[in-house]
Formats: sequence, C-alpha cells, structure tokens
Amino acid sequence: MNKFKTYKDSKEFPLENFERISSTGNYFFMIKGYEDGDETEANTDEMEALFNEVVQDYVVSLNSRNFDIVQHGKINASKIDLMKFILAREIIVLQIKYLELGGIESENINELLINLKIQKKPDLYLQIEIIDRKIDKLQNDISEAEAKIKKNNPEENKEESDINEIITNVELILERSIDLQKTSLYRFGIMQNQARKKIEQINKSK
Repeated sequence: MNKFKTYKDSKEFPLENFERISSTGNYFFMIKGYEDGDETEANTDEMEALFNEVVQDYVVSLNSRNFDIVQHGKINASKIDLMKFILAREIIVLQIKYLELGGIESENINELLINLKIQKKPDLYLQIEIIDRKIDKLQNDISEAEAKIKKNNPEENKEESDINEIITNVELILERSIDLQKTSLYRFGIMQNQARKKIEQINKSK
C-alpha cells in the first residue's frame, strides 16, 4: 500500500476506524481501505497528527458536547503505546546487562526500534533516554485526557472508559444497532446528543 488516501474530517471518518485506533493504537487506520497488517510507507507521526486534526474537527463541529469519546480514545491509544515503550525499555536494559557480560547485541533490538518508529542510536543508554521521553509524553497525555474528562463530567463513572462501552450504551439508549463501518464519527456524535436528550427527557418525566 504505497499510494494511499487518508480521511480528512470527522464527517467521512468511519466510527469503526476510530474504534480500531482507540483499541490498537494503530494510526494507519487513518488510511482509506487500510487493513490491519497492510504494509504502508505512511509515517506514524503524520497519521497521528492527522487523527488529532479529525478529532479536533469532530469536537468543533459538535460544539465539544461529545468531548468524552475523543478523550477516551486518546487514553486507550496512549495506554497501548505506553505499554509498548515500557516493554522496549526493559528489553534494552536487559541487552545492556548482557553486553556488560561480554555478549553481542541482538538484531532484535533493531527490529524492535523500527516497529516503534524510533531511530537507532549507537549508544543504548541514549536510546533509553529517548524512550523515557516518549514514556513521559504518553503518561502526560493520559493524565491530561483523564483530567479533561473529570472536569467535563465530575460525577462520571471512571470505569466507563472503553470506546466500545460508549457505543453499546448509545445503542441501548436509542434502541438501535450502529453500523460502525457506515457510521461516521460525526454522525455518531449526533447519536450521542440524541441519547443524552432522551435520558434528560426520561429524568424530567420522573
């Protein structure tokens, strides 16, 4: 998949792709027609930036009332990336200890760094510093997103942070199934508004 087209805004971005990015941390789902495992020359950072632009379009288009789903998506994707970088750090630390005992550097280190889109450095200690900065950034991203959710919904149940739970709840409230592939992120935001209004009406009638 060398030549590719990407989604540009929330009105064309499928909810299914948003769920995939939130669940797997794979930003290549910003590419139209992308399937998990496809080879592509796309840059991960560029795809992440594009994802953030689509998310921003979603928030602005819906007057930020459905802010939570965006933050939950960021949290889930960041947590997946965080686990990858923590594991990579542990592997490199073990490699350093092995080298100190007279061993040779494993080729798996190169493959690991390629998968993480990190440039290989000759000094493994410097490599750890780079990974530590990535870990710090991801931890900060998670904390900021969680703080924004708490500020937006101070009484929200913290356990309800999975995108699929949010989708399921909207389906239950509206008493309809949602086709993730045919429903855009923007359209789902409208459904969330409908679900919220329905709950408000029910509460008023009690």
